[in-house]
Amino acid sequence: MPLSSRTDLVIGIDTGGTHTDAVLLDYRTREVLATGKTLTTRDDLARGVVSVIEQLPVARPEQVKLVGISSTLATNSIAEGKTRRVALLLIGYDAELVETCGLREKLWTKDFEYFRGGHTASGEEQQPLDLEALRKWAREHAHEFDALAVSSYFSPLDPSHEVRARDAIREIFKLPIVLGHELSTKLDSVKRAATASLNASLVAVMSEFIEAVRRALSAREITAPLMIVKGDGSLLPYTEVLRRPVETVLSGPAASAVGGHFFSARANALIVDMGGTTTDIALVEDGRVAVSGDGARVGDVHTSVPAARVTTVCAGCDSRIAPESNGGTAIGPDRVVPLCRLAVTSSVLQEDLRRLELLPTASLKPYDFEYWVLSRPIELDDQRLVTHRHKRLVRLLREGPQNLTTIFRELDVYHGVQMQVAHLFSQGVLDVATLTPTDLLHASGLMQLWNKEASDRAVRLFCAMQGQADPRAWMEDTIDQIVGRITEQLVIFLARYESAEALPEQIEDDWARWMLDNALRRSQPHLDVSIRCPFPIIGIGAPAGVFLRRVAQRLEAPFVLPPHHHVANAAGAVAGLVMISKEAILYEQGEVGKHGFRVQVDGQTRYFKDPTEALVYAERSVKAAAVETAACAGATNPLVTTTTRTEGSLKRVLAKAVGAPGVERISQLPRPLRKAPQGQAARERTN
Repeated sequence: MPLSSRTDLVIGIDTGGTHTDAVLLDYRTREVLATGKTLTTRDDLARGVVSVIEQLPVARPEQVKLVGISSTLATNSIAEGKTRRVALLLIGYDAELVETCGLREKLWTKDFEYFRGGHTASGEEQQPLDLEALRKWAREHAHEFDALAVSSYFSPLDPSHEVRARDAIREIFKLPIVLGHELSTKLDSVKRAATASLNASLVAVMSEFIEAVRRALSAREITAPLMIVKGDGSLLPYTEVLRRPVETVLSGPAASAVGGHFFSARANALIVDMGGTTTDIALVEDGRVAVSGDGARVGDVHTSVPAARVTTVCAGCDSRIAPESNGGTAIGPDRVVPLCRLAVTSSVLQEDLRRLELLPTASLKPYDFEYWVLSRPIELDDQRLVTHRHKRLVRLLREGPQNLTTIFRELDVYHGVQMQVAHLFSQGVLDVATLTPTDLLHASGLMQLWNKEASDRAVRLFCAMQGQADPRAWMEDTIDQIVGRITEQLVIFLARYESAEALPEQIEDDWARWMLDNALRRSQPHLDVSIRCPFPIIGIGAPAGVFLRRVAQRLEAPFVLPPHHHVANAAGAVAGLVMISKEAILYEQGEVGKHGFRVQVDGQTRYFKDPTEALVYAERSVKAAAVETAACAGATNPLVTTTTRTEGSLKRVLAKAVGAPGVERISQLPRPLRKAPQGQAARERTN
């Protein structure tokens, strides 16, 4: 069927650490019609989205019924410190307990204040809410922040103090305000507060990104509803993500797992996605991505947000390869630009490598292979260029990429630390290019994307500097080292799956190390040890066929390299399900005049004298709330399951509604931008 005659198309987009991928699918047949790939514009992710959309041959915009996006935006913003300033208002928290127990660092933001109020473990008011103190603080300090987070003690049992605090502040100052109970019903007060403050810090960042994506779609006259992949792999309308951006943490790895399942059609499998920056490992069981019950972790911040159970290995195709003092080779953890890619646009690099080949081997230094690149234009009067050295560096890099040997000589320094440029790298002004696994694949003939000649020269020079007589043997050993690292992490991931608390996150014991090394490398002639993975390994990402095939061989597991594996993460952005969870909390309350059983469901409270009647109401209400919310989010005929869990005197009733996004349902979702009738846009601009 010709593309122009298809009526139900969907576009999936994934913004990864190195590349932004896109896929055009026929919604009815699930057939891949076109793919796109471009470099991720880390300083502005939306530019990469615009670029990759342009690669898709959409004949008529009205053919597109859905656009789905998975993004590293939330995770990267947290890791790189690019979130907005947030104040956390703690109601009823014990300040002395927070300070003495070392909980301050777990609250995400350093700006927090304590106020009287909160509730007890039985849902009764601990102290009256100090609204006057909240109003006074808002008048004096609210203008200093981009958003606010409010977390009240035991708010999952009674959220009234959070709601009243929000309403009081909004009378004085208009700011995004996030309430803890709306993000988590768990009783862990510190984790809930951290989740709320983290979410508040991402609201403006996510809003700007989605607005840019909406403009990009509008430029193509695509008005299809926009959905975002959550950290558990499910889809959510963008309007909901604007309220809860923290739920998109680990969106990228989750989309890879969904895409791997989609293309391989394996109900139970390990999905291993090797990208440029990292390698992510996830498990799919019964057709669904396994989700961590403890909540997503980003660095040192532990949240209450459900997310895919993912292990990340700091080894990707664009990981830095550097010499070690003992003659060994270090890989990662940081991502850099491969030399073969830089050589496509830089004649300076190619000339430098040719010149280095003429020098005596003893004079070669690691600095000769590391290049600094001006990633985007910057004016010399920019406030980020604080020192004269910063300005001199920018002038030098305007002439083209320069290796550190040249930079140190021209700026009269002996080490990069002297230049104090870490902020220019974290903000995407500067980038680093040096030897990477991508270069090794080019030099060995296993990849043909960029400049092979540059990779060949760089590998020969690196080996000469390190005293490696056989470059091909060194490349094989280095690839094997990466394979070994991924395999080890995969073994740890599976071993800890059912007993994470019982086993450490690293293999430290000598005997354990010996057993693993022998099992994976068969290096012991007197004793044979083997480890076998019962799941097929689904390889995702451009280098999967090289690295992950070897991982599967070591673990005696079937290896599947699905078609379009290089864009499976983009397919995962539209192949996921709509999945909504709602929870009812039922507990006994002894408050005067209200002795009985209290049920808290979706912000609503009801009291019952009879516990059985309370439980029936909780089950019925939470099930209805889950189904209704899933349907409103675009799910067709969502199926709902309920489970009841007892925690002491408290009962939790969890309802989970799951359904595939349907074209008919999706058409009723909020659309990013509708094309205005002629004359209307002009009137809106003048009003």
